[in-house]
Amino acid sequence: MSPLFTAAARIRTALLLSLAVLAGCAHTAPPAPADAEARLFTQALQDIARFYIKPVSDRKLVSFGLANLSRLDRNLSVVETPAPDGRTELALIYRNRQLALFSPPADNDAAAWGALASRAVAMAKAASAAVAAHSDGRIEEIVFDGLAGALDRFSRYSAPRAARAQRAALEGFSGIGITLKAVSGRFLVGAVLPQGPAARAGIKPGDRIVAIDGHSTAGQPRAAVVGWLRGPLASVVRLTVYRPALARERSFSVRRALVVPATVKASERDGVVIFRITGFSRDTSERLAAGLAHWQRALGSGLRGVVLDLRGDPGGLLYQAVGVSNLFIAKGPIAATIGRNPASRQFFAASGTAIAPAVPLVVLIDGGSASASEIVAAALQDLHRAVIVGSASYGKGTVQTVLPLRNGGELTLTWALLVRPSGYLLARNGVIPSICTSGLANDARAVSAVLARVRAAPAPARPAAALDQAQLLRLRRACPARTDKRPLDLEVAERLLADPALYRDALDDRRPPP
Repeated sequence: MSPLFTAAARIRTALLLSLAVLAGCAHTAPPAPADAEARLFTQALQDIARFYIKPVSDRKLVSFGLANLSRLDRNLSVVETPAPDGRTELALIYRNRQLALFSPPADNDAAAWGALASRAVAMAKAASAAVAAHSDGRIEEIVFDGLAGALDRFSRYSAPRAARAQRAALEGFSGIGITLKAVSGRFLVGAVLPQGPAARAGIKPGDRIVAIDGHSTAGQPRAAVVGWLRGPLASVVRLTVYRPALARERSFSVRRALVVPATVKASERDGVVIFRITGFSRDTSERLAAGLAHWQRALGSGLRGVVLDLRGDPGGLLYQAVGVSNLFIAKGPIAATIGRNPASRQFFAASGTAIAPAVPLVVLIDGGSASASEIVAAALQDLHRAVIVGSASYGKGTVQTVLPLRNGGELTLTWALLVRPSGYLLARNGVIPSICTSGLANDARAVSAVLARVRAAPAPARPAAALDQAQLLRLRRACPARTDKRPLDLEVAERLLADPALYRDALDDRRPPP
């Protein structure tokens, strides 16, 4: 059995045993009323019970959610009150007056707890003008924000508008492929997506959008203008633009298409291709593969190496991290996920279709590199496929699943832990670079000092994969996370790729802890 499978099995067993101890006791509860808000709260509680990485009592979730109403009116509070029979009841208090006393339902009765939450919200609205002044959607958001506070820092609720924006960033949206710049109440075209709908129609950066489908954009909110530009796939939107170079207006008919925000940018210097990856959306690996293929054709034997710049990359889609890793890894494990829900336990390995399995590779990371970017860096490091340069990464190490709610919002829940090929958890540990640049001055002398350390580093008998948790934490403290994206990192990468022998030395990450 591989080290990854062994570690994953061990961690999974320990995790499930600890969860069994946390199971709560049961009580009786009244049936839930058939109102939309109660059904919404019930759905959320059921999703958390099914998908969250560890059990959390409905009592705790609802208590945290209702207590958050104090953000709308500080005179509101939810307190636990001992009952004569020894149980603990929940009291809804307003201005030191008890509005209601709730007998807690059974901890596994999501419908009863959803009904309780809905009744408490209705009572809070009736008692507090400050609460009642807000829309139902805003009150739901406040309650869900409090509820998520009972989970972990990566689990959250997104209201419908925020949920749509998040989906658009990762999966794309139906639009015309431009960015907007608002200047003194007017809207100018910023960037135009190459080969996108607007580019094909002839729209150019600097054009001022005067009207959309006959609606003047002057003085409109940005959200309204963005909404007019988006619409059903393949539908046509008519734009009136003022082009300064012509000093007149022009009209364009643009057919909307799926637009995915670009996450990959490429540049080349002296045979080294630098790919800056800012996120992992639905086509990141596809765009990177196209870029690699282009530069392999353009440079041929003159391609000296590739730099993946993942600094500040917060991550994104898990399958895209696997896809990016797969471009460089000929065979071997990439990552595993372990969690409570059976569907969260997965193993990912190289498919054998790498297009750059032998190109010298350096990966840049920093304290802003998280999640999917950590998966890529860890896999390439553990399989000795790349030299990792920079500072310790963020150390997120968890996988979230996104669950749609009946109100159009979304619940993002942590449901798995990430295990790297060497068997270590990414959570807390993150990725520790083979070449650390933390604390160094951003100058040529620092670059020379870093490279001199690589040349002088011994090759210890014990590999990094054999370090225990205490040694890993010591390594991480010795290379503290930073987020300033200094040119020093890139200069070190280019110097490594310019010297094949030095690059081979740096690939050996079997360095002892300081």
